[in-house]
Amino acid sequence: MPVSELLELARSGGYDRFESRCLELLESGTLTLGQLVGPFEELERAGQAERLATLTQMVLENADATRDPAAALALVRVALIAAPKNDDLRRTTIELYRRLYGQTPGFEVVLAASGINGGRPVRNALKLLDLCLSLQPGDTLISRMDDRVVEVAEIDRQKGLFTLRREGRTTTVPAPEVTREYDRIAPDDFRVLRQLRPEQLTSKIEDDPVGVVIGLIRAHDGHIDADLLKHELVPKYIETRDWSRWWTKARGLLKRSPHVVIEGRAPVILSYCAAGQTHEEETWDALQGQNDPIEWMSTIESYLREKASRHEPPDEAFLRRFHEHVIKYIAAVESRRPAEALACALVVERLSEKGLPSDDASRGRAVAMLRAAADPGLLLRGVEHEGLRERGLDALRAARPDDWAQYALAWLPTATAGLLDKIVAAAVAAGHADVVQTFIDTGLSNPVAHHELLYWLWKGPKQKDQLRLPSDDELFRLILDELSALGRTVTAAPEVVKAFRQRMKTALAIRDYDKARQCLQRASEAAAITLRRQLQRLEGLGENVPAKLLDLLRDVHPQLWVVQRQQVAPWEDRETLWCTSEGLARRTAERDEIVNVKMPENAKRIGEAASHGDLSENSEYKFALEERDLLRARVAAINDELSRARTLTPHDVPHDQVGIGSRVTVRAVSDGRERVMTFLGPFETDVERGIYSYLAPVSQKLMGRQVGDRVVVTADGADTEWELIGLANALTTH
Repeated sequence: MPVSELLELARSGGYDRFESRCLELLESGTLTLGQLVGPFEELERAGQAERLATLTQMVLENADATRDPAAALALVRVALIAAPKNDDLRRTTIELYRRLYGQTPGFEVVLAASGINGGRPVRNALKLLDLCLSLQPGDTLISRMDDRVVEVAEIDRQKGLFTLRREGRTTTVPAPEVTREYDRIAPDDFRVLRQLRPEQLTSKIEDDPVGVVIGLIRAHDGHIDADLLKHELVPKYIETRDWSRWWTKARGLLKRSPHVVIEGRAPVILSYCAAGQTHEEETWDALQGQNDPIEWMSTIESYLREKASRHEPPDEAFLRRFHEHVIKYIAAVESRRPAEALACALVVERLSEKGLPSDDASRGRAVAMLRAAADPGLLLRGVEHEGLRERGLDALRAARPDDWAQYALAWLPTATAGLLDKIVAAAVAAGHADVVQTFIDTGLSNPVAHHELLYWLWKGPKQKDQLRLPSDDELFRLILDELSALGRTVTAAPEVVKAFRQRMKTALAIRDYDKARQCLQRASEAAAITLRRQLQRLEGLGENVPAKLLDLLRDVHPQLWVVQRQQVAPWEDRETLWCTSEGLARRTAERDEIVNVKMPENAKRIGEAASHGDLSENSEYKFALEERDLLRARVAAINDELSRARTLTPHDVPHDQVGIGSRVTVRAVSDGRERVMTFLGPFETDVERGIYSYLAPVSQKLMGRQVGDRVVVTADGADTEWELIGLANALTTH
C-alpha cells in the first residue's frame, strides 16, 4: 500500500519520511509517477510548497520521465501550482508540454498565448494549455457565465483561433477567450443533450437510462440525489405517473454500472466514477479521505451492508487490507494519541464480528491497552462513539475484573442512557450505590446539563434496588418545568439547550407517549389546568410534541375544554392571576434568584455533603436534599403563578364597584371607626400597609360591592359589619 502510506505521512506531518519513502519506492519499482499525484496534492494542501518543489525535481531526476511524460507533467503541475515563482519548475513544465504536444500544429502559438513564459498566473496558463492543446472538432464546452453549451466546429492553432457553433450560428474566438469563458464538458452531459441534441434526449431516456443519469450527475458536479433527479426529469421529459416505473428500472441498471456509486436511503445519493472503480476501490478511496476511526467503521459497515444487499460476499483481500491499515495506524498513534488508538482497536473488535479478518492479538488489543493504562477510566473517556463506549466497557471489565466498576464510575457524567444501565448495575454490585445516588441527586438539581440522566430515569432504569429514584409524576413535572424555563429563567449554552430539548422530545414520545399519558391521567384537575397552560407555551419542541400532549390531556381531562357560557367576574377567574407590573417583576426576580443562585448553591451542598460518606446516616446530605425539594416546589408554584399572571392597568379597575385595583374606605357600623383597604394581586400583599390580595376571604367579601353597601367581614378575629363609604382607583391614587 505505498500510496496510502505516503498519504498518511503527508497528513500526519511526517514530511522527512515522506521524501525518503518516495525515492525508495520509485527506485524499487513499487511506485509509479502517476501514483504520486495524490500524495503530492496532499503535501500541497499541507502548505509544503518549497519542500514539494525540491522533491519534484529529485523525483524527476531519479525517474525516467520519458517513459510516462503525461504522469510526469501531472506531477510537476502540482508542484508548480504550489510554488508558482519557481523558474526551474516552470521550465520543466514547458519541456514536458513540448514533449507531449510539440508536434501539434500551432503548439508554439498556444504556448505563447498561455503566458507561462511571461509571468501569467500559473493556474490560468496551465488551464489554457490543457484546454487549447487537447480540444478537437466536435468537442463541447460550457460557458462559465450562463451554462450555455457550444460545440467546437473548427480549430486553427496556427492563428490561435477556435470556431464555436450553437444553434447553427458560429463564432470565432481567440484561445485566451476560450479559456476565460468556457470549461470542457462531456458530450453525454445532460446539459449538452438538452441544449444541443434534444432529439436524442427523448429516446435516450427510455433506451439508456444509465447514460441519462450519468449525464445528470455530471451536470451536478459529480453528485445528485434522487429528489433532484426527479425534479430535472418530471414532468418535462417523464410523465409524473411514469416516474416510479422509470426510476425502478433505472436504479436496477445503475446498481450494475461500474461508473455509478449508490449511497444512502432518504434520499438516495448517486455519484459518478469515470474510471469504473470496483466497489472495493470506491470504498478504499473513501477510507483514504478519512482520518477518524468512527468514519472508517461507518464506511466499512456501509460496504458490508451494500455487499449483503447485492447478495455478494465481501472481498476478503480488501478487508484484510483495511485490517492491516488500521493495525498499522494504531501502532503509529498509540504513544501520541492513546484514546484514538483505543477507538481504532475497538473498531477492529466490532468489525471482526461482522466478517473483518483478524487474529487474537488484534482482537485483544483494546483489552491490552486498558490493562496497561495508568488510568483506564481517563483513557476510555476519550472514546466518544456510543457503540464503541459500550464495547470499551466490556474491554475494561475483561482488563480489570477486580476494579473495573470503580473506573467505569468516571463515565457517569458523560454516559448515554444506554450505558448508564450497565455502569449503574456494575457500580451498585461493587458497593458504590452511594456514588450513583449522589450522581442522580446532583444531576436532578441541574437537569438541563444532565439530559441523558433525565432520559434514563424517564425510560426506566433496570437497576432500582438500593437507589432512591423520583416518581414518574415528579419527573414529568420536572421535564415540563425545565422545558418551560429554558430561554426564560434557565439559560445555558445553545448546544446544551438543543441537546436537552431533543432528548426530552424523544423521552416524552417513548412507547407512543404512554408514560406521559399515565402522568396526565393521575393529575388533579387543578394540576391539569396548570399543565394545559404550560403545554400551550412550550417552545423549541416543534409543533407535534406539545400538540400531542395537549390531545392526551384533552382525552383524560375533557372538562378543561368545556366552554363556560356564564361570564365570570375577574376576581372569580381562577385561570388568571392579576398583578401589577412591579409585583410581577418582584415575583420573577424571586424565581430567578432561586433558579440561578439558590439551586446551584444547593447542588454544591449536595455534592459536598455526599463527600462525607454513608448517605444513610448523613444528616447534612438529607437536609440538602430536603432543601432541594423545597426550592423545586417553590419554583413550580411561582411558575404556575407566572403562567397565569396578567398585568393590571388603571383601565382594568372598575369605577362603580369594588374590584381588583380598588382602594376602599369602610366605616364600622358599631363604633364609626374607619379603615382604608387596597385590593391588589397576591404578589403585592402587605397587610401592615393595608394592601390585601384580592383572593383573600376578606377581599372576596367586598368584591363587587358599591358605595353605601354594608357587609359583615371577619377581620382581626371578630365579625364586624362595615359600610362602604369611599371608592377610588388604587393605580391612579397616590
